Amino acid sequence: LIYTDDEIPIRYDGSLSTIKDKDGRMLFFHSFGCRIKNKEYRRSRHSWYTGPPDDPLRTHLSSTTDEDFWDYAGWYENADERGIWILGMYETDDGHLLGITHSEVRYPGKQQQFALGIGYSKDHGQSWTYCGEIITAADPHKNVGGGAYHVVGDYLQVYYNDTEGQCMARAQLRDVLRRARSHRVGKWLKYRKGKWDMPGLAPTSGSPLFPRKGGEDVHSDAAYCTALKKYLLTVQTHGRGQLLLYASSDGVEWELETVVDSNNDGLIQPYSTFVDFDGPTRDCHQVDGDFYIYFPRKNPRNHDWDAMYRVHLQVKSRVDELKATCEPAP
Repeated sequence: LIYTDDEIPIRYDGSLSTIKDKDGRMLFFHSFGCRIKNKEYRRSRHSWYTGPPDDPLRTHLSSTTDEDFWDYAGWYENADERGIWILGMYETDDGHLLGITHSEVRYPGKQQQFALGIGYSKDHGQSWTYCGEIITAADPHKNVGGGAYHVVGDYLQVYYNDTEGQCMARAQLRDVLRRARSHRVGKWLKYRKGKWDMPGLAPTSGSPLFPRKGGEDVHSDAAYCTALKKYLLTVQTHGRGQLLLYASSDGVEWELETVVDSNNDGLIQPYSTFVDFDGPTRDCHQVDGDFYIYFPRKNPRNHDWDAMYRVHLQVKSRVDELKATCEPAP
């Protein structure tokens, strides 16, 4: 347990993004993206914090609402409700930030719609421009969750909820970055039946990554573990009360690695985040053999109730395990 509900300084509404600043401090970013016109209590807020592993939100650096934080670039005009959450950040070679975003929009008389998209920042995350939508579920009214990503070879690969389960889509990383610099998006393809050939905005579901047991959701995070040489993905299970860790050697075939957290109190564990304070990348899209997963336990009947937890993961080689268990010879 890191923070109780009385202690936590945020209302957890998305996975924390992480990025190191020029002084090497780990910064934690949190989005509460929803904004409803003329309802002050539902104004969006985007906040930066920093702190050590046992107190990561100790120092509040800044907060702003979407008017100063987002340039919507013409998207979602005349909506009664709109909001953009940043749920994953990737640092480019020139120090700019690419954001994997989750958007929610409701136009007058219409149902709420969800999409994954791309945001871009040239001032290390102080302000952002929205580039556009890249992925929707087969039913655009289904909450796509999302934000978790991997760099797999030449591709940027993202994870989302679709009508058939938890799915993935990808685009050429070089093309994504080139277009984002001019605030555009390119061609994203869903993975379906062994092929990457379904447009990301097509009204067709991708193929599920793993068999469904009920409640799985990827409001979660991902990282490549250099010690395991595996891609890792967290998945929460809603009413089943578990936070699961899946792994893949190739970014395509997935299997259950372990149960990160479990409870019998009816609480859910969305919005997990991989954090490696001295890892191989400043944005934590890679971790080494010693890292953390931070996550809340939330009351699904009272979304304002949060407690923040972490799990410390250490990767040991099989040789080390054998050395630790073998007794000296007589």
